[in-house]
Amino acid sequence: MKKLVKSLTIGTLVLLLAACNSSGASEKMTAERLLDKSKKEMASSLDAVHSHIVYDDYKVTVHDGDFENPEKSGAKFDIQTDAFLNPMKMHQETLVQPRGIKSYKMNLYRLGDQNFVSDENNKEWEETSSETLEKLFGTLVSRSNPTLDLSLFDEFKDDFVLEPIEYGYALTLSLNRKQFEKFKQLVPDLGPEQDGFLIIYKMDLVITFNKSTSYVTSFKMSADMRSFRDGTSYRARQKLNATYSYFNDIDPFKVPDQLQ
Repeated sequence: MKKLVKSLTIGTLVLLLAACNSSGASEKMTAERLLDKSKKEMASSLDAVHSHIVYDDYKVTVHDGDFENPEKSGAKFDIQTDAFLNPMKMHQETLVQPRGIKSYKMNLYRLGDQNFVSDENNKEWEETSSETLEKLFGTLVSRSNPTLDLSLFDEFKDDFVLEPIEYGYALTLSLNRKQFEKFKQLVPDLGPEQDGFLIIYKMDLVITFNKSTSYVTSFKMSADMRSFRDGTSYRARQKLNATYSYFNDIDPFKVPDQLQ
């Protein structure tokens, strides 16, 4: 009888250990699982969000090796957005700082698929297309606002490194040339504007997620590249820092009467 009890006890322990190991294996988080889970959770339960995006697009052209007289271009954008997602109702305030030109503020409302814009130089509201806004702010900004479009990273789900962080996870990736070429197909305005022999000094991505909700809490991109063509070099330094907060807890905002 004692042998039978002992045998049953050992068998129970083995089954418990096997169940624990099986459960642990099934719950192990990977970059692919995290991206898929975040997409599903944000699509099903995220109804409102505040985003803050700072994007610095800095470009320098050096003609025929004349480093004393570089041609500087690009702009810096500081974008604050409150958005209700279902249906879309968004208010965005942007400080635009073009290099060599006086900075100005823009005001935007998106109602469904309609976009209305005004700025300090033109107080009247103008309806504009999403393509116009993408041309102004760039592809990366438009796909990061008001939430991050995670489909951008489908090609890299096996390349990201997953790291536990406080309250969640981080996915990090330093893109090599081949990965950059894939990413540029999705974000055409990334890197130097002119084609040529390209040197990639840096191309880093970091996405953070809240562990309990799986929502994206921040996205950072940092790139530094130079291309050469016909004796002229084209340098591009681009940084984007996006944070997402006040999930399903933003204050209602009033839309101007003339836009309703």
